[in-house]
Amino acid sequence: MPRDRVLLLLAALIGAGLLLRIYFLLVWSPAITGYSDSGIYFDGAIGPLSRLWSDPIRVVGYSMFLRLLHGIAPHLIFVITVQHLLGLGAALLFFLAVRRCGGPRGLGLAPAAIIALGGDELFIEHAALSDALFVFLLSAVLYCALRAFQGGAAWAALAGLCAGLGVWDREAGLAMIVVVALWLCFSAGRPTRRTLAVGALCLAVSLASVGAYAGWRHLASGKPGVLTSNSAWNLYGRVAPWADCTKFTPPPGTRALCETTPVSRRRNPTPASSKLRPSEYYIYDSESPAYRLFGPAYLVSDRPHAMRILRKWSEAALLGQPLDYLDAVWLDTIRLFDPNHPSYGDLSADEMVALMLGGVPPNSGRNAFVEFWQQRLYPHDSRPHRGDIAPLKEWERITRVDGSWMGLLLALCLAGPWLLSGRARSGMLLFGCSALALLFFPILVKGYDYRFVIAAFGPLLAGGALAAWGLVARVKAKPVATRLLGRAGRTST
Repeated sequence: MPRDRVLLLLAALIGAGLLLRIYFLLVWSPAITGYSDSGIYFDGAIGPLSRLWSDPIRVVGYSMFLRLLHGIAPHLIFVITVQHLLGLGAALLFFLAVRRCGGPRGLGLAPAAIIALGGDELFIEHAALSDALFVFLLSAVLYCALRAFQGGAAWAALAGLCAGLGVWDREAGLAMIVVVALWLCFSAGRPTRRTLAVGALCLAVSLASVGAYAGWRHLASGKPGVLTSNSAWNLYGRVAPWADCTKFTPPPGTRALCETTPVSRRRNPTPASSKLRPSEYYIYDSESPAYRLFGPAYLVSDRPHAMRILRKWSEAALLGQPLDYLDAVWLDTIRLFDPNHPSYGDLSADEMVALMLGGVPPNSGRNAFVEFWQQRLYPHDSRPHRGDIAPLKEWERITRVDGSWMGLLLALCLAGPWLLSGRARSGMLLFGCSALALLFFPILVKGYDYRFVIAAFGPLLAGGALAAWGLVARVKAKPVATRLLGRAGRTST
């Protein structure tokens, strides 16, 4: 019986990914906990269910995930082990999803490789953060959507459920709900009764899932807002670094949000060492105008209608300074290719890894806030082990998707619709649109952060692999067509 080379390569990828994850667990255990968000997730996973909603600026699906795993085994290393297995599962789902698009079966190895072997994926799986769960739900959404295109209602409902649960975990999942529902409606090239029904079912289940979250949150906490209470902070962080109240009329009651020295925030074309104030400063720093006016973003403000006021001011700045907004978006877009380029965004790849490992304060090797809540949630864990992480840091640097790789993959995804046809074209559109949504949704509404870019790698490699195959097929077809035309000409003479 002949061996299947593609499956052997897939098994090798999964096996190598498993070895990398075991090595990570041996070198650094139980988890990477330098990122302050980990402490917030731990806080929500402790005690009565009412504590789930203690953080008003984030959705709490990951805290629910921690509670679920805590009921099975109350140890952080168990969480990280499950997340590593979810990463390998996501790699397998991306491979299977690409296989359903036609073309050579080996194309699915590209997204499987970046997830199974990519250093960034390894780091987010090894951290007590929501990203690994989101990547797995994303892979499930895309696989189920492709099955729904070919197989029917049950898969559409499952795709919708996974998309909705993605919103429970990260608000960026909202973009995927829109992408998948629209793709299902137009997956046959033009809407038909069947595709419209499948797309509507997927959308309905997604919205029902999101509605269930919002209803549960309202009943359990009584806090204002739908998904969060303080969602307006993200838009404020996008706008505040460049907003200048001399260029627009602030709504009544918002004059205090206008800093008195707007020149200090303007873009300075000097070296990157004169770094611009990032969006995170305006959201979390105690010197931020909104922080001084409404209190910290991690608490519900005592001031009535605080988020409505903050949102109105941000919208007024957007309408009054559209070119400055586009300039800020452009600076963040450049960082997709050059993560260290100055912009109003937040962490580059190097800064993200340094924060995850170095903690707060920088390079301290610890984060007291996270450690406090970690000790309360996992009191029986042994002391952390910190070995030589340098090889894994170097592996993360080597396997990053930025620079020319990012440019090539985006170019392939944009060219894919003209290089492919049929099932392959439809699948490439799903992957490409998903990657673009995951890359640009955060940039448009909050700002660049390399952590948010990582989730786009799977669909980006999947769409790029399909488009590259289409390009190669077209290049190979041209000489054949030329020879056939030449033979036809000789025959006619």
